[in-house]
Formats: sequence, C-alpha cells, structure tokens
Amino acid sequence: MKTWLLLIAAFVTGFVPVVQAADDINAHDAWVRAAPPGATVLAAYLTIDNHSAQPQALGGARSPQFDSVEIHRTEIKNGVASMSALARVVIAAHGTLSFDPNGYHLMLIGPRQALHAGDHVELQLQFDGHAAQTIHAPVRADDAPAADTPQHHQHH
Repeated sequence: MKTWLLLIAAFVTGFVPVVQAADDINAHDAWVRAAPPGATVLAAYLTIDNHSAQPQALGGARSPQFDSVEIHRTEIKNGVASMSALARVVIAAHGTLSFDPNGYHLMLIGPRQALHAGDHVELQLQFDGHAAQTIHAPVRADDAPAADTPQHHQHH
C-alpha cells in the first residue's frame, strides 16, 4: 500500500527519480597491481567513459575479495607525493577519467586471500543514479599492458 501511495505522490508532485541508462557509463581496461606476499592493500586502475550530456559521479566501489574499497588520489606537490581518500569523483559530460598510477586509483584494503599475477579481482562500481556495474580486473605483476590488451584504444 505504501508503494502505491509513494507512486501517486510522485505523479501528483511531478517528482519522479531519474535513473540513467547503464550505457551512459563505461568502465574498462581495469587492472590490479600485484603486491608482495602479506600486503594489506593493493591498487586498482581503470578508465571510465561518460557518454551522457551530464556529469556522472562514481560514489563508491566494493569487492567480495577485499574488506573494503576506497577511492583515492595521489598528488605530487613540491616533489612530495601525498594520497587522500575521496568520497566520490565526477566524470565530466562526454568525458573520460583515468585511474592510473600516481593519480586516481581504487585502494583495495584487506585482501581476503593472496592474489597473484593472472588472478582476477571483481569490482562493483557504484555510480550515482545507476545500478552497480561489475567489472573484472586482472592482477598484473607490473605496469605493462597485459598480453591480450590492445596497445591503442578506440574512443567513442
């Protein structure tokens, strides 16, 4: 009964929450940097394309393989690197945001099992106003592209 009342109220007031189509946001080229045995944190990198005419925000992430996932940014000021946690990041309308070493990244905290090069990490990305988007990121021993990753990318 409450659901019907909320729907009627939304119709009468003109307030209807809008959920963007999942096609507006595309996360791709994800990978995780392998860490030494016993490491308590790892970093994940990816690229996010926003195909919509409105800015979109990544408001969080999680992984069943880690205790928590945080959005972080590394900045270098006066030759000193510092890292800060962010509650969200905005991807500009028709823009691309790259998560890469020495910039934005997902900090994977508290691995529930040891991960090695060749393993995959499941990441669930939560964009504001969208259903969670699940991607799989291969674990790599270094920054080099994986053998099956093209050296160039087509952008839409």
